[in-house]
Amino acid sequence: MAKYAWVVCLWGLSLYAVQEEDVVKRIHNHLLIQDPFSAVQEARQAALDHPQSTKVSMAYLEALCAGGEEVEAFETFLALSKSLGQQTTRPMFELLAWGVLNKGDASPLVMVRFYSLLGAAFTQDARALPILLKELKGSNALLRSMAVKLSASYGDAPLQEELKRLLTEEKVWFVRLEVIKAIGALRIRNAQNQLKEIIAHPKTLAEEKVAAIFSLVHMYDALEPTELDALLHSERAGLRELACQLIAHLDLRDEVPKLVPLLSDANPDVRVAAMRCLGFLQIRVIQDRTVVDLIQKNLEDPIAEVSITAGWLATVLGAEIGIQELERWLEQDTLDAKRLAAAAVAVTGSFGVDLAAKEIRSQIDPYTKVNLAIGLIGQKKERELASQVLFQELIASGNNLWMWEERAGGLFRSLAPSKVRHIEQIPRYPDVVDQLVKLDILSILSIVRHPKALEAVKEFLKNQSWGVTGAAAATLLEEGDESALDEVRLLLSDPDDKIRIQAALILALVGSDISSVSVLMDAYGKVDREMKIYILEALGHIGDPSSIPFLVEVLKEPFQTLRVVAASALIQCLYH
Repeated sequence: MAKYAWVVCLWGLSLYAVQEEDVVKRIHNHLLIQDPFSAVQEARQAALDHPQSTKVSMAYLEALCAGGEEVEAFETFLALSKSLGQQTTRPMFELLAWGVLNKGDASPLVMVRFYSLLGAAFTQDARALPILLKELKGSNALLRSMAVKLSASYGDAPLQEELKRLLTEEKVWFVRLEVIKAIGALRIRNAQNQLKEIIAHPKTLAEEKVAAIFSLVHMYDALEPTELDALLHSERAGLRELACQLIAHLDLRDEVPKLVPLLSDANPDVRVAAMRCLGFLQIRVIQDRTVVDLIQKNLEDPIAEVSITAGWLATVLGAEIGIQELERWLEQDTLDAKRLAAAAVAVTGSFGVDLAAKEIRSQIDPYTKVNLAIGLIGQKKERELASQVLFQELIASGNNLWMWEERAGGLFRSLAPSKVRHIEQIPRYPDVVDQLVKLDILSILSIVRHPKALEAVKEFLKNQSWGVTGAAAATLLEEGDESALDEVRLLLSDPDDKIRIQAALILALVGSDISSVSVLMDAYGKVDREMKIYILEALGHIGDPSSIPFLVEVLKEPFQTLRVVAASALIQCLYH
C-alpha cells in the first residue's frame, strides 16, 4: 500500500512540474509576441495556482515588468527576495530596472523618456535597440540628439541605416552635428560621399564642416593617389582642406610636395590647413626649398589666423622669424589677434618660453595673459608666476562668461569672452560652457599645487548651482592626473553641506571616486528633488555594486522621474 502511495505522490509531483513548465512557457509565449497584457493575466492566475514556485514567480515578475505594472512588480520582487534571501539574483534586479525603463519610455514627459533612453543605452543590451530607434525617428530634437550620440556606441545595422537617413534629412543643426560625429565614430564608409558634400557645400556651418572632415579622416586607413589628387585639385575649398588633413593623418610624406600650391591658395582656411599639416609632419625642406622660405608670404598675410599659423610653423621649425612674427601680433592693438597669438605661443613648446615669460609681465588683457600662462605651465617654466596669473584672473572674472575658442582647425585653443548662444538641449548653455572653462583653470591650479587652489575650488563650489556645474563636471580635470582631484577630495568632510555634496558629485562624475558614495547616499534624504536626480546620476556613473540596495529602495519613490533615474543607475551598477 505504501508503495502505491509513493507512486501516486511521484506522479502528482511530476504532473505539477509539467503544469508549472507549461504555464511558464505560455507566459513567455505571450511576451514573445509582445502581448504583455495577456502575459500578466496568465501569470496572475499561475501565481495563485503555484504559490511556492520560484519559476512561476520569476515569470510573473517578468510579465509585470513588461506590462509596466511597477507597483505590483516591486511587491513581487520584495516577496521573491524575502523567500530567496541571499540568493536574490542579478536577473531579478535587471527585470525590475527594465520594467521601470520600459514604462518610462512610454511616458509623455520628455525628461522621463530622456532618462529611460540613457538607462537603456548604458546596458549595451539588445533590448535597448527599440528604444534607440524610436527616439532616432522621434519628433523631439533633444531626445533625437541624445539617441544619435548613444547610437555611436552600438554597431547594429538598423541604427547605422537610421543615422545615414538623418545625415540627409535632419534639419536641426545640433542634431546634424551629432549625426556627423556618430557616423565618423562608427566608420560608416558608405556615407563618405554625403560627408564630402557637406564639406564642399559653401553654406555648411563651420562646426559641421570641421566635424565632417574629422569623421572622414578617421574612416581612411589608406588613400589612392588618384583620390588624393582629386581632392587636392577640387574646386571646393573644403575638399582641399580635407586633403591636407588626410596627408597628415596617414603620414603621406611622399605626397607633401603637392601641398606647395596650397600654401598660396585663394582660401585662407586651405592655407592654414596646409601649414598645419607641415607642422604636424615636421617637414623642413620640400624639393630643395625650406618650408620657412615657402611660407614667407603667409608670414606677411594681413589675415591674422594665416599669419599667426605661419609664425607658429616657422617657430616650431626653429626659425627666429617665427617668434618675431608672433611677437609682432602680441603687440597689436587688436585683442582678437593678440589672444590668438598668445594661444599660438602656448603651443610652440620650448621655442616660445622666453617670449611668453616676457609678454606675461607686460600684457594687460586678461585673456592674453591666461593663454600665455597655460603655455608656461605646460613647459614647467615660471610656474609660480603663471599659476598666480591664473588664480588672479579667475577670481577677477566675476560674472564675465568665458569660452575656449578653437582656431586654425583646432590647432590653437584660445581663452576668449563668451560668444556662446543658448541651445535647446542644454539649459543655460552659455553658463555651462563658462563653468567648464573655469573648472579647467581650477584643475591646472590643483595640478601645480597653487597655495590657494583649495580656496578657489571651495569658493567655486559654494557660488555655483549644481545644475550648471554638473553639466560641466564631466570634463573637469580630464587633462590632469589623479593628483588634480586631491583638492576636491579634501572637501568631502567640509562642514558646509553644499560644498560637501558638490565635491562628492564632482568626484563621482569626474573620477568615479568610490569615496563619494557614502556622502551622496547620506545626503539623498536631505535635499530637494532636483538634487536627488543629480545624486542618482552620480551613483550610476560610479557604478559601485554597494549602491544597489540603496537604488532598489529608491524605486519606491512616488515620482516617476526619480524611479527612472534610479533604474538607470541600478543598471549601470549591474553592468559596471
